[in-house]
Parts: sequence; structure tokens; C-alpha cells
Amino acid sequence: MGNSTTKVERDYLYRNELESLFKAAKASNRGTRNYALLLVMYRHGLRRSEAVAMQWQDINFPGEEIYIKRAKGSVSGSAPLWKDELVALRNYQRESGDRSFGTVWQGWKNKPLTAKAIYKIIKELGKTIGLDIHPHQLRHSCGYHLINNGNELRLVQQLLGHKEINNTVRYTKLAAGALRALVN
Repeated sequence: MGNSTTKVERDYLYRNELESLFKAAKASNRGTRNYALLLVMYRHGLRRSEAVAMQWQDINFPGEEIYIKRAKGSVSGSAPLWKDELVALRNYQRESGDRSFGTVWQGWKNKPLTAKAIYKIIKELGKTIGLDIHPHQLRHSCGYHLINNGNELRLVQQLLGHKEINNTVRYTKLAAGALRALVN
């Protein structure tokens, strides 16, 4: 018998699944990088191509913000970095040679990670926690959890870079937490 994985049919991951994924990332080979990568991808709803495009110059540590170059016709812009992201990025920056310019996410021989490499990293980390997942589920998890926590649709739209609100509305479906207020 080999390791079995459960395919996650949902577009998003539950919080406990994310916590397990982050824990597995920290414990993995290149754990500092993998944790920072997954945390930033989740918090900002990054697509793989957007993560690959990240440059150190896009991160404003003193201002606690990041400039995100969105793909697929989405709107680029700045977003806040939360304390745990700042710590994770600083730790990764120190571990990777204290660079302040160039591509953020590095792989073997300090070559920039590719979208394919990010896919593989996330698939492998998912397997370690028994889940068959894919990277885009981090983006959907971001939107789902933000809506589920009662955040305004327009703010979620802005964070995810959606030009049209209709693209953001999909995260309101099956948001159990947001619906709890109805059952009082």
C-alpha cells in the first residue's frame, strides 16, 4: 500500500487544511521558502504566474506592502503585508542571500522558480498531508475565507485584482460562515 491522498473537490481549502499545508511547508526541504511562498500566494490570492513574476523591488518592507503584477487582465496594485508575511519574507530573504533585487522565488542553483515548479511544490506538499490539491485552490481559498469572514465584496475584488465584481461574487456561494448570521 502506498500513500493515499484525498482529492479535494472544492475550489478552496478549509482553514484546518491550510494550517496543515503551512505546517508541512515549514517542515519541508526549503521550508523557509516554501512557507513564505504559500503564505503570500494564499493571502493575496496569487496565481502561479503572479508568484513567478514577484520581484524583491515589489516588496516595501518599511511600508508593509507589496505591489502585485496581476495576470489574465486583472488589475495590478499594492496590498498590505501582514506581520507574519513580513517575518516569513524577511526570513526567506536572509536565507536566500539577503537579496534586495531580482526574482523573489528561487529554486536550484538560484534559478527563478517556474510556474511548473510551484505546481509541483504545492502538489507534493498536499500529498504529505494526504490531499490531492492544486495551486489555484490557494487563490480560491483566499476569496472564500475573506467573504466567509464577512469582508466587503468590493475589498475582496480589489485584493484579488478582479476587474468585474461578477468574478468575485463566485466566492459568496457556499460561504457557511457568512450565512451563520441568518440562523439566529
